[in-house]
Amino acid sequence: MFETANKVFLAGLGALSMTRERAERIFDEYVRRGEAERGQQAGFVKDMMDTADKARSDLEQIIARQVRQVVTSMDLVTREDLARLEAKIDELLATRFHTP
Repeated sequence: MFETANKVFLAGLGALSMTRERAERIFDEYVRRGEAERGQQAGFVKDMMDTADKARSDLEQIIARQVRQVVTSMDLVTREDLARLEAKIDELLATRFHTP
């Protein structure tokens, strides 16, 4: 599990650091090595940015899910729990100090 989480984290870091300028530099390196043609740059950069956006979104969802699982496993008091306690306290106070 930790290995998968580590890979997801590293992929997310890469996605977070992806900028248009960085994608253009990567493409320029491909052109320099003869692996791409200059006319393909716009599509390449768009694909890189779309992939980075999706990776960011996926990472956010994974982190949110993990946080929810951890918080749930901690068995913390919820807002609903507090609201029930407040209502019960109000009820007890009302009956104790109620003057007939």
